[in-house]
Amino acid sequence: MATFRAVLFDFGGTLYDYATLEPGEREGLLELAQWAGVEAEPAAVLRAYRDAMRRVFRQYLPQRYYLHRDLFRDAAAGMLADLGARVDDENLERHRAAQWRRHAQLFCLRDGVIETLAALRRKNLHLGMVSNIDDDQLVHLLALAGLEAHFDSILSSERARSCKPDGGIFVEAMRRAGCQPEEALFVGDTITQDVAGANAAGLRSVLLWHRHDREPPDEPAKPHYVIRRIPELLDIIGDLAI
Repeated sequence: MATFRAVLFDFGGTLYDYATLEPGEREGLLELAQWAGVEAEPAAVLRAYRDAMRRVFRQYLPQRYYLHRDLFRDAAAGMLADLGARVDDENLERHRAAQWRRHAQLFCLRDGVIETLAALRRKNLHLGMVSNIDDDQLVHLLALAGLEAHFDSILSSERARSCKPDGGIFVEAMRRAGCQPEEALFVGDTITQDVAGANAAGLRSVLLWHRHDREPPDEPAKPHYVIRRIPELLDIIGDLAI
């Protein structure tokens, strides 16, 4: 068995929970619709956004590289268009700035993240972050998280010019970690991007599945390990050769 030398983490959805930001996201979308003169009920506005996001995400996912600011802008613009409202660039930028202010009020890490990272560091493992987030938003969220000092390398999709599940971002992550793919563990919360991408690149994948009402879906890409909470990662590390 190869020597185990690195643990790489996704950021959004893995080290912090998107659900903690959802109240602010909903408030911001309703605010954007109001600025655009939409008179629909809140439930209809939010449903229109979910439909637009699903449509836009399907269009973006096959692309090797894209900016997430463009993806979210297109989803918001699609929501407005579906609601019969005019898409105004100034309002879309105003909406983005307001969302970032709400992040500062609502952001919090998942339980046990700091303690788990500290325990992994004591094992002299390379700790890396590999995130499908644009540089400016990654800097913004890292400042809220206070995590930068816990990582040896931090890689955005914008810096790699590659978005998971594309292999390019994993190649660059391995270069920064100074190890081979079989010597690294990748922890993420999505099957289509994190697990599928890590598996294809030759890393061992860990799916963070935080739902307790159902098991992970049966997808072609299978994680090597499944955990419900970040600290459970330490049990996996203990079973592997280090």
